[in-house]
Amino acid sequence: MEELGASLSKELKGKEIICLKGELGAGKTTFVRGLAKGLGIKEGYQVRSPTFTLVNEYPTERGKLIHIDLYRVPDFDWSEFVGEGILVIEWCEGDSWDIKIEIEIVGEHRKVKVFRKV
Repeated sequence: MEELGASLSKELKGKEIICLKGELGAGKTTFVRGLAKGLGIKEGYQVRSPTFTLVNEYPTERGKLIHIDLYRVPDFDWSEFVGEGILVIEWCEGDSWDIKIEIEIVGEHRKVKVFRKV
């Protein structure tokens, strides 16, 4: 999942909304960790799950990475973060995304589907 995040980071322009879907333990935060590394996360910052904080922001060489987790607060209004950087939202609903990644646990492996809006 980390490699996928790092690889995807090369394609991003800086204001995308990425929706992550998958059960607990599927690798959503691990994906964000790889994305942050690929974007050049600043020294001293470490990607952590925002399950209890809701929003974590990380400065990177390519702008801000904003990581939101809606598991505990599904109706949280994250619209104020749109356009502030790359926005990654775990457990998002609806179609307000540029890229949606669905992760399924299959035994010891992950099955990943990536959707992009045209």
